[in-house]
Amino acid sequence: MSFPALIIEPDDQSDATGSAGLQPAATHGWNRQQGACLIDADSDVEAVRTWLKEYRNRPRTLDSYRKEAERFLLWASIKRGKNLSDVNRDDVLEYREFLRNPDVSWCGPTRPRSHPDWKPFAKWSPHKHGLSESSCLQAQVILANLFRYLVEAGYLRHNPFALKRGRSPDARAIHDERLLEKETIDFLFNWLETLPAETEREKRHAERALWIISLYYYTAARLREIPAARMADIRLIRGNWWFRVTGKGDKEGLVPVPAALLAALQRYRNFLGLTPLPSPAEATPLVCSVYGEMAAISADSLYKIIKAIMKSAADDARACGHSQIAGNLEHATTHWLRHSSASHQLEAGLPLLTVSQNLRHSQIETTRRYLHTEDDDRHQATVNWSKPGKRSPG
Repeated sequence: MSFPALIIEPDDQSDATGSAGLQPAATHGWNRQQGACLIDADSDVEAVRTWLKEYRNRPRTLDSYRKEAERFLLWASIKRGKNLSDVNRDDVLEYREFLRNPDVSWCGPTRPRSHPDWKPFAKWSPHKHGLSESSCLQAQVILANLFRYLVEAGYLRHNPFALKRGRSPDARAIHDERLLEKETIDFLFNWLETLPAETEREKRHAERALWIISLYYYTAARLREIPAARMADIRLIRGNWWFRVTGKGDKEGLVPVPAALLAALQRYRNFLGLTPLPSPAEATPLVCSVYGEMAAISADSLYKIIKAIMKSAADDARACGHSQIAGNLEHATTHWLRHSSASHQLEAGLPLLTVSQNLRHSQIETTRRYLHTEDDDRHQATVNWSKPGKRSPG
């Protein structure tokens, strides 16, 4: 199945002809606002393009928002025969299920958008496609943002994404499902030290794998915060080493570099033939491609590399009889490393405020979710409870 080209680049010079094949017969649906409108848009694609213009100075956010908007426009038109102004709450609920299990014809290898065989969803294996629960939730949040914008602009009257059935099960805290236990982290780092390194190619992959996992775990960085980073972003400030991170909303933050990460950095730089520590103006990518001369790699490539690392580690763990560790590793991503880092910092006794600042959370309550001591105490108090008439062990 091929998909029509959508021109939704936030560019004043963009041509909207690519949207012609998407428009159903009805010009405007029941939800289209009549009268004054704050945006100059005569079609859904033009309205979405205006919304995306708001994010032109935030390229990572822009890429994510454009992807989700395009998927939804395609789905609404092809699967439901609707414009945005026709979409109702039932469509929203159906789309949520479609994200979890899209048609196989909508999934394929990652390709440039201009490629004739491009698909809206990645297909990691013949039996696995679709989005994770966290990615489905993120898509819903982005689309709710889009519809809210169009309502406030006077383009639409109502936001079908705004309706909620109490507390949505998708909105529950899911960090426990994406946490690598301490023994899993120990296994992973020990396993990385034993990767084959007999040939030059094997050594390049082994050294980079150890550095990537160390970097994401010890900095608790988000996936897209690493590809654009340079060696100079690890810098000496007032006698201490810090990692300067550009995060959500292009906000800069400073993350302390622990001794373990500094040692991993020196090892990786030594392998690359660089000085032990970076200079203030060094432009070398923080993670380099194993092909080419000190070239950077994309976020998508990093994600696939990490998934491959976790899969290989899980396979070896299972072969050694560590089924629990294998099950913990096989679904892990960079965000699992971020969540694990947060929990392990708190378990190590770092103050809640310190960990919140290290993760660059805007609210400390977000970090508090990773504090498990109260749950552990509750379990300890309950574990020996038994039915009346039977003495508790011990």
